[in-house]
Amino acid sequence: MGVRSLMLSTLAAAAAFGLSPLPAHAGTFSISPIRVDLGSGAKTGVVTVRNEEPTDVVVQATVVQWEQEAGTDKLTPTQDLLVSPAVFTLTPKGSQLVRVALRRDADPKRELSYRLLLQEVPQTAKPDFTGLTVALQISLPVWVAPRGGAKADMHWSAAPTPDGLLSITARNDGDAHFRVVSFKAEPADGSAPAIEQSIATYLLPGQTKAWVLGNNKNMTSNAAWRRIRIRGTSEGGEFEAEASLGTR
Repeated sequence: MGVRSLMLSTLAAAAAFGLSPLPAHAGTFSISPIRVDLGSGAKTGVVTVRNEEPTDVVVQATVVQWEQEAGTDKLTPTQDLLVSPAVFTLTPKGSQLVRVALRRDADPKRELSYRLLLQEVPQTAKPDFTGLTVALQISLPVWVAPRGGAKADMHWSAAPTPDGLLSITARNDGDAHFRVVSFKAEPADGSAPAIEQSIATYLLPGQTKAWVLGNNKNMTSNAAWRRIRIRGTSEGGEFEAEASLGTR
């Protein structure tokens, strides 16, 4: 991934969840790197958290197990990893190293997945403050690779929806995650414009994800869509696949 640092403001976080961008009482901090890779001899990883605000920011750090069920993320408490410090205060423009340590052996066959959660602890608002208080939380992936390495094995398929839109399904039969950044689907002969999907998604090992594309009903009744080319960008670079339009 080209980006090495992540910075989010509480106002942006509020907007992302559909909240009105009212004045917010909370801070801004940046993190680098934006993932932790363990296993293959590495038992400990480190991230740097930096306070971009002119006031103190208190942060709580926790680690949870990350699984997926039917395309939905599932986070559960775990003792597999230790994070230190668990709570810390960032002074203005100050920084803190956060260490994540593996307390178990790596799985011999499959990549393990966790999430490092960095949660801002809201400060007591001043009596005359009338805005919206928003606590910022940033979630970073933590990967534990098996000793012999692991890789994703992606399979793509296509089918019409009941109203004639295009359903694209990705299945990860590998033993490592795959991150779809974006992709486009188009007739293999190029006879119709491509349809883009641009919401980044992780597929953990053994998981399946489906997207419904298009806004013209009965588009898949067009013979041009019988054979589909899928081209996109993943965490590891560009990819391309073809699929035949299946049945409902």
